Amino acid sequence: MFLKKVLLFARDPGGANVIAPIYEKLEGTYELLLYAKEFAVHSLQAAGLPVKDLQQEWDLKSPKEAMIFLQAIKPEVLITGTSLDDFTERYLWKAAERLQLKAFAILDQWINLGIRFSDCDYKRQEMYHRNRQHPYLPYGICAMDALAKELLQRDGIPKDKIILTGQPHFDTVREKFKHAKAVYGKERWNIVFVSEPISQDYDHDSADMYWGYNEKTIFDLLYRCLEKLSKQHGEKIRVIIRPHPRENPASWIKVLKKLKNENITLDCNPQAGNFSVMKSADLVCGMSSMFLLESVICRKPVLSIEIGLKRENPFVLDKTGQCKSILTKEELLSRLELLFLQYKNNKRSDSCRLPQDRVIGYPPNVEHAGDQILRVIEEEIGL
Repeated sequence: MFLKKVLLFARDPGGANVIAPIYEKLEGTYELLLYAKEFAVHSLQAAGLPVKDLQQEWDLKSPKEAMIFLQAIKPEVLITGTSLDDFTERYLWKAAERLQLKAFAILDQWINLGIRFSDCDYKRQEMYHRNRQHPYLPYGICAMDALAKELLQRDGIPKDKIILTGQPHFDTVREKFKHAKAVYGKERWNIVFVSEPISQDYDHDSADMYWGYNEKTIFDLLYRCLEKLSKQHGEKIRVIIRPHPRENPASWIKVLKKLKNENITLDCNPQAGNFSVMKSADLVCGMSSMFLLESVICRKPVLSIEIGLKRENPFVLDKTGQCKSILTKEELLSRLELLFLQYKNNKRSDSCRLPQDRVIGYPPNVEHAGDQILRVIEEEIGL
């Protein structure tokens, strides 16, 4: 008996996060072909999965080339992540449509949703927002929750394309955190700063920041507040920079070399695992990164700092009212002082934490996302 063939593909780290648990659920039941590109290759290799680097075998620069690829490997269904500044997934969806294959795209975030199905990338965001067209639509879009569905529909994605499934990466977050080992000691107050490649993706004119801030402006504000706290209290602080996988860590090392404070130790260790770094953290700070949401799920105190924000807030927990972003310098210093005092008194901070039964805030019908996605695909194509 021949097993039915499923092709899985990811390019971004977020795409790798959602594809990995689906691969593991399908393994042993179907013939699986796992391909990835660029950032997702390393992520899937680190997860111990037998991933093939697409660029070493194929060069997909158009739907026509993607069609030749699909005709050669002959999958019966296609499952992908989504990307904003790479078109490989889009070409695969278009090719699958022409070959009458059903393709499913799994979303991993609540930001820049509709544009992932357009012919625009980061550099053409304004063009997209002036005329929202979606020529690259897969058969089905697996969305995290009702908010993601609302955002997709607001962008003009047809309602019948959207399937509420949850986010499969969240199914695994608590377990990964539980088994992770801390990489930093507890002799200092450990602050993790989660970076994002905002300046490289959006700020093509540094004098006009797209969001009103970028990773460097937010870090500078955080560092200045920590300098005040360390001077006032004489406390030893460790700031751990967590670069985004698409960032060059050298740019952060260059920044850190310019900062000198006897009470503040600065570190940038991109090789340490996310959950090992999270395990070490007394506080996780960032802007709207998925790492922040993972940290909330794992019961870590979190600060979303978006001082200078001039657009709709991209942080999902601010949208839901569960963890409001900090928008002023005064509020940042005040919140840091409160969290520091709680740390100093060895009290567990409740800042930005959710009750146990609402850690992600999902209704029951979008929990166990991996199982939901498999059920949808099996119902749609009869696997």
